[in-house]
Amino acid sequence: MVVSAPRVSVICPTYNRGRAIVSTLDSVRAQSVRDWELLVVSDASDDDTDEVVAGVVARDPRVRLIRTRRFGHPSGPRNVALDQARGGTIAYIDHDDHWTPNHLSRVTAAIDSGARFVATAATRVRPSGAAVHTPPDILLCWHPELQLMAPLFEPSRVAHEAGLAEAVGGWRESPVGLEDWDLWLRFADAGVWCTTLMESTVRLLDDPATRLHHMPCGFQLEIARFPDARTARAAYRALKDPRRSRALLEACRQDLLEWYGALADDGGLVRPLGWRPERHELLAAVVELVDDAADPWPDLTLVRRDGHVSLVRVLRCMTARHAARVEELTRRTQPRQRALIDQVLAPFVGAGTDTSPPTVPGRERRPAQTPAWRVEEIPA
Repeated sequence: MVVSAPRVSVICPTYNRGRAIVSTLDSVRAQSVRDWELLVVSDASDDDTDEVVAGVVARDPRVRLIRTRRFGHPSGPRNVALDQARGGTIAYIDHDDHWTPNHLSRVTAAIDSGARFVATAATRVRPSGAAVHTPPDILLCWHPELQLMAPLFEPSRVAHEAGLAEAVGGWRESPVGLEDWDLWLRFADAGVWCTTLMESTVRLLDDPATRLHHMPCGFQLEIARFPDARTARAAYRALKDPRRSRALLEACRQDLLEWYGALADDGGLVRPLGWRPERHELLAAVVELVDDAADPWPDLTLVRRDGHVSLVRVLRCMTARHAARVEELTRRTQPRQRALIDQVLAPFVGAGTDTSPPTVPGRERRPAQTPAWRVEEIPA
């Protein structure tokens, strides 16, 4: 008997989730779109997860359990599922997230209208189920440069046409993490633009115990170099002086306004469906976003390297090539912030500080990647 292919293949990687996974699977089973298959890929779970999922399979034949060898990250299980997926649309759900009943109807409608890569809004929730917040509409804007600079969308928010992930090389299998950002960036590099939806159809677990909060950060953008820890600490304190916060926020505001304005003017800035602000309204939303930020440079830290101490900005990227591109775009789009930082650090030049010059086209410095055992963070 020939079994027709489902409209959507939903991929859910899991490891040792136990009975807690049932509510996630039930949120898929409750979808208003009924024509789907759910591939639950167990990453060699060694608790009762497989038995729990098997119980769901017994009640709903649209759910399939696939057991793999141990990968230790979700990329491998997702690639295994892609090999077996039969649907014309691929959607993802992490084993601790949940969908509202209309999630699949919203993303499939967008794909039926010609979208190839879709992301919805989402609400972060505590383990108790209490909502934390839903990001503002401005964070649903999309552009290749925005995708380069930030992950933008968690997997549970994303759907794409079948075959798209494989066409760009599939999910990169690495324990480093950030595999979703890496794949979405390769979509952008391949000329695939993202359609975004304003409606929040996903509830994302916001819990310090999750993998998101424990990913290693292997790349740093060096801001300045010092001969010793004492000089480095003094420079760091000067830069973080609360009296300079307003000036740094204003520099950040002006840099972002210029950047978003340029993205809007070049016609490539994607607004979420249903939100069509005028240019001044868009920029007003950018200002509001900056005004809500406590610190535009929260990821600065001091690290001891061979023979010196560096002030660095942590880059949460998967590959050296990505980190280098972030550095290049940062220097192009944040000139006021860089100028202010250079001004603050100037008094320390005489103390031996080697501030990093702006990147010269064709002579880009590559962000440092230092093995964790060679990086020693220094308390500021």
